[in-house]
This record gives sequence, structure tokens and C-alpha cells, in this order.
Amino acid sequence: MNPLAARGPHSVTLATRADRSVITLTGDMDLDHVGPLRTALVEACTAPGAPARVVVDLARLGFCDSAGLNALLHARSLCESNRRTLTLTDPGPQFHRLLCITGTDRLFDLSVSGGSAGPECGAR
Repeated sequence: MNPLAARGPHSVTLATRADRSVITLTGDMDLDHVGPLRTALVEACTAPGAPARVVVDLARLGFCDSAGLNALLHARSLCESNRRTLTLTDPGPQFHRLLCITGTDRLFDLSVSGGSAGPECGAR
């Protein structure tokens, strides 16, 4: 049995609302599971007529590695090129640590439920 399968389902969903596109991640976002995320991000960030705001909901994300982070960095660039904004919401401790370690926390608009900014990274 694949040990990753035991960790639960892995899914990426894209929902378009009037004011934003919401991408919800569930499970792990690693090299084996990043393809659907890339597809959803490209659609949300570049599709003609899509909302100007793209939100990635990380509340159900269990793990993210460099492949997932790279997809989000690429999406950030696509959004900027298409005059859209990208917001990452409700990052868990593992994802937030990944952002801090790589210094990419400064590149993303981060928020937690309630509208406040995410926790600060330690001194660099």
C-alpha cells in the first residue's frame, strides 16, 4: 500500500464566484499531486473574464513541498501579468514554516480567517 494514500485524499477544487476564484487544496501538495494545482492556478490567473481576485484556501492542506510552493510562485507571476491578485488563506504551521524558511512569506498576501495577516516569521 502506498503510504501517501493512507494520509487521506488529495484534491484541488476551483470555484468561481462573482468577485473571486477560490482554489481549495486538500491533503498533500507535493511532486506527485501538483499537476491539478498548476492547472487550476493557470485557469484562475489567466482565463479571460475570470475574477480579478484569486484566493488559495490552505486550511485543509496537510503538507506542501517545493513543487507546491513553485506552483504558487508561478501563479503569483501569472496573476501580476494579468492584473489579478493572489491571496493565500489559512496556512497551517508546516506551510507557514516553508514560507519562512524560503523567505517567500514576503512575496505573498497571507491571511487567516477573520481577515488578519498571518503570523510573522522570526528574525532573519
